[in-house]
Amino acid sequence: MNLAGRAAVVTGAGNGIGRAIVERLLQEGMRVVGADIEPESLERLRAELGEAGQIETVQADVSRREDVARAVSRCLERFGQLDLFVANAGIADAQPFHEISEESWRRIIDVNLTGTFFCIQEAARAMMPARRGAIVATSSTNAWYVESNMWHYNASKGGIDALVRSAALDLGQYGIRVNAVQPSMVKTRAAFVTEDPDFAPRYLERVPLGRFARPEEIASIVAFLASDEATYVTGQAIVADGGLTLGIALPLPEAPLPGSARAAAAHDISQENL
Repeated sequence: MNLAGRAAVVTGAGNGIGRAIVERLLQEGMRVVGADIEPESLERLRAELGEAGQIETVQADVSRREDVARAVSRCLERFGQLDLFVANAGIADAQPFHEISEESWRRIIDVNLTGTFFCIQEAARAMMPARRGAIVATSSTNAWYVESNMWHYNASKGGIDALVRSAALDLGQYGIRVNAVQPSMVKTRAAFVTEDPDFAPRYLERVPLGRFARPEEIASIVAFLASDEATYVTGQAIVADGGLTLGIALPLPEAPLPGSARAAAAHDISQENL
């Protein structure tokens, strides 16, 4: 994918999708700064992936602009450039709407939406002098195919989609592409549904591919959007949902429906048999 030698920042790098993205970018020959709020996750990242010397880590809360700016600075200081920023960090919670506190609402919006804004803006500021770069945000099918009891999460992901399109429109003149990936349910620690023995099978009945996504499958889309294979793609959200949002699978009726050709044929046959 022609990514070797380039440099990236990945937020939410310690677990799940973010960890898979870091692994994939390293496999492609990129140098990576992994940012995460959990120091123990960063320690594991360094211990398991840091042997080649192509990874740096920085503890960061993306809801704090100064933390995001520090991650960008670390990439520029360590690797001399910033070619890709993956705004992946995010949190979720599920509560009945009438029980969502202002604190809970603000925390999810601050991390998921405001944090993505900080990431895009700080990345763009570093990329503009070079007049090139790629930014990828982790959105979700929840942006438009909402799930119950997740009002704050759904709203944050809808905001990310509008933010990505706005950024792509304004930053194209600087050669900066901005896109998003929209997974549905991915097997990560935050996706409690995937481990629910009762609900998971019922959920998968609605997924044509019949399984949950794996983090590395989302990482592959990010690598594509970062690569020279996608140099004319910007402002887009790539859906990865196994077909979940395509439509509703209906059972076949026991008999042809009235007015159909099959119904007419069945009627003619019945008349002939009289």
